[in-house]
Amino acid sequence: MSADGSDCIAFQDQPITQLLVKVATRCNIDCSYCYWFRDASVYTKPKLMSPDVQHRLLQRIEEHVVRFSLADFPVILHGGEPLLWGVENFHGFAEACEAISSRTGCGIPIAVTTNGVLIDDEWLACFEARNISVAISVDGPAHIHDLHRRTFQGTGTHAAVERAVRMLVSRNIGVIALAVCNPAYAPQQYADFFAACGISNYDIMIPDATVDESPPSIAAFYKGLFDLWLEANRSTRTTDIRIISDMITALLGNNSPTEGVGHKPVELCTVMTDGTVEAHDVLRIAGDGFTSTGFNIFDHAIDEVRNEPRWKAARDASINLCAKCRQCKFMDACGGGYLPHRFSKKNGYDNPSVYCDDLYSMFENMQSVLESHLYVSKPDGVRVNVRDTLAGA
Repeated sequence: MSADGSDCIAFQDQPITQLLVKVATRCNIDCSYCYWFRDASVYTKPKLMSPDVQHRLLQRIEEHVVRFSLADFPVILHGGEPLLWGVENFHGFAEACEAISSRTGCGIPIAVTTNGVLIDDEWLACFEARNISVAISVDGPAHIHDLHRRTFQGTGTHAAVERAVRMLVSRNIGVIALAVCNPAYAPQQYADFFAACGISNYDIMIPDATVDESPPSIAAFYKGLFDLWLEANRSTRTTDIRIISDMITALLGNNSPTEGVGHKPVELCTVMTDGTVEAHDVLRIAGDGFTSTGFNIFDHAIDEVRNEPRWKAARDASINLCAKCRQCKFMDACGGGYLPHRFSKKNGYDNPSVYCDDLYSMFENMQSVLESHLYVSKPDGVRVNVRDTLAGA
């Protein structure tokens, strides 16, 4: 559960293993904390992906999975608000991916991240028929959600989104709810809302902020959330809270599946509506044009982005941690925190996370609790507490 800061970990290069596809660059609601519109360059992109760009993208996907003999290649449809692209485009894209899978043997699971406002029976039928999993953004109960997730007319969106959540869980559709933490409210309020909606798989994400900002402390919120997770899963696993599961996975020495936890390279590839290829889109919180590159899917294969200087710089920054992080006992588990949260105008990404003290406190609390709950089973059947085992070692 600790790391020697003097160690230098080598991460093996591998092909791009998932794709974030921006099928729409505009949105139908006006969230006050949205990272996407911090970068005004998004307004220079086409509002929606055209048929020509979609066609070339599908060619590049098939070329990529064949070249690297990939067993699976997840695609996330994103925005803006991706449902603005239209249900027929979703059907067409999914059908084309199914054909690629049939020809290549590579699974291409499709997911979409949506605010849910446009979801109706036609969309539900599409998600169900095409096996598209849905991540729906909802910040818990109405009094929290409507603080930030509002229409352009200033009214709340919670009623429409809750309706969409309940419709999704009533169908054979994979659903995860995505919330953003507001530490002014107790995590129990989020948990109660999701339970009432029938959502057992959700994430409560750390609010985006750079080192140049001063966000409120989040440690107490996530300690409380961990307690709720532990209680809910004490006898039978009933609730999956992604950030908690990821932190536990990383603390136990395994590779966390998402990029915000653990010491590993961030290698996401983003395709924009005009076919240009960029680094991880959330890096836009650093400022205008910060993720833009000179690459596009018409002139470049997907994996060529690995040689693009700005993409490579972001990838390298994700694993080349600052001195403070390299000396931290939670280096491997934390990985320096989420890459965008390390950015400052002065030092780029060569900083501890703006949430460094909070993250340390969260991992320390979690490690202490896990040590008191986990045990080693010996051949003679005797159980020895993990904490005692580590102390003896």
